[in-house]
Amino acid sequence: MKFKHLPVFLILALSAVHAYAEEYRRTMTIYVENKSALPNRVQVRDVEARYGLPEDCVIAKKVAALCYGDEKKERRSLPREKDKMTCAVALALMEEPRCSIKDLIFDDWIDGWMNVELTIHTGVNGLGLVGVRAVNNTESWTFKPGIRDGDTVGHQ
Repeated sequence: MKFKHLPVFLILALSAVHAYAEEYRRTMTIYVENKSALPNRVQVRDVEARYGLPEDCVIAKKVAALCYGDEKKERRSLPREKDKMTCAVALALMEEPRCSIKDLIFDDWIDGWMNVELTIHTGVNGLGLVGVRAVNNTESWTFKPGIRDGDTVGHQ
């Protein structure tokens, strides 16, 4: 008699967890367009994603701090370290844009008048927010708020 309603409670609990998981992982597809006739090196940040930096970049940051800027410096590996990263590799990784820009989802050249398809995360309001910049033209980021699924974000 005690377990008569157990299946109903389990179904309700699982449906609530499933709905919450769908809401948490909501994404959309957008297009980034180069509105210039010339090719541009474009970088795009997904501000809503909160990816942070990749794990190898975090390790490289720690190793680079121990190298003091010297690529040839030899350092002893700790016994618990899986990856034996050298100072040269760590310092080279620190120069890459993906290790210096948080939440970077795109970093490549786009030919003139061409589109790139990207998947971004939405915020609590269901809209996306990206930061875009053309590295060869300017160093400043342009933020594009209120992006909906299928929108085209243009940049020169």
